[in-house]
Amino acid sequence: MNIIFFNTIALGDYLVHSKIIKDLKLKYNCHITAVCSKYNGKIISKHDHIDEIIYYDKNSTLFDKIKTLNKILKKKYFLSIVFDCQKFSMLANFILNSKYKRGVIMSKFKKIFNLKIFLYYPPKLLSFFLYDKFIIHKRTKFIDKVYYLPQTWINLLKDFKLKTKKDNIYHFNPMKLQENIKNKILEKLSIKNYIIFHFDHKWEDVSGIENDLFDKLVFFQKKIKKTILITSFHNNSLYFKKFFKKVNIFDVSKSKIIKKNTLPIYLIEDPEIFLQERLVSSSQLCISCHSGILVHSAAANKRKLVDILNHNEILIQKCWAPIKNYYVVKKSNQLRRYDLQTIFDNIRNY
Repeated sequence: MNIIFFNTIALGDYLVHSKIIKDLKLKYNCHITAVCSKYNGKIISKHDHIDEIIYYDKNSTLFDKIKTLNKILKKKYFLSIVFDCQKFSMLANFILNSKYKRGVIMSKFKKIFNLKIFLYYPPKLLSFFLYDKFIIHKRTKFIDKVYYLPQTWINLLKDFKLKTKKDNIYHFNPMKLQENIKNKILEKLSIKNYIIFHFDHKWEDVSGIENDLFDKLVFFQKKIKKTILITSFHNNSLYFKKFFKKVNIFDVSKSKIIKKNTLPIYLIEDPEIFLQERLVSSSQLCISCHSGILVHSAAANKRKLVDILNHNEILIQKCWAPIKNYYVVKKSNQLRRYDLQTIFDNIRNY
């Protein structure tokens, strides 16, 4: 029995349905083919229940895309699932031979006076030819209330009677890859209890961060009396370049600490995906401006998570944020941006 699924976009989009794929394998003992991007293939390639990976690059030549399509069409399938609503995935799903075909369509609306006219991609009529069952997701700008995206995937496959639950949707790093490296880092730093901050470009709109980050973080650390680990990934923001000059750095490649002060605050720069997940797995609290990997890592390991969001992001992010151990601290309201000290004071509540 063969099952194929399509997810040729982001890592997070795969992770929020990763347990469903694992549960399909457990129930049907089937051959599972993943059609994915090289990007989310970083995780998929480490999942031993995935039997075959077919990589798709949307920027490849037409000839390469045809070769990829031919690989997909070689088998007859029991179930095909389009998770990404991408043209190539929908075309392949339409052509291939499968008993069941499932997928998603995207909705938006136009307002004419007080009337909402709903529009769908692909159109609903076409979707009845593409799939024997589909779910509807709202485009980001048109989300007007929280609906939990992982639950929609569970509903899509409800008739297959899988054991996937909405509070257990992840199959992220079951082999605990990079666990040894994590343990070496914690041993070198002589720490057990710590919290994690992840700093990326999404912090740039926090008032005062460019000049105050290091001093405010030092004050925060002294108040909470816990070691702080900081992660970042290719962060070229001006605020971070200034911060980088002052903070202690742990060089993973050399397993060496570059000391710049005596504070228990350490930067682990550009950690590999699975190392980031392992660091999160042992933390007491994770803090970020909705960094995808940090959010998914915290949810997969049932760690406490603080999401720092602008007022207009909260509704959208709650559609796929963890159900439990999830807290929001605002970095702005409709009138103004909050300063760094206010944000840190609010984080301390957790």
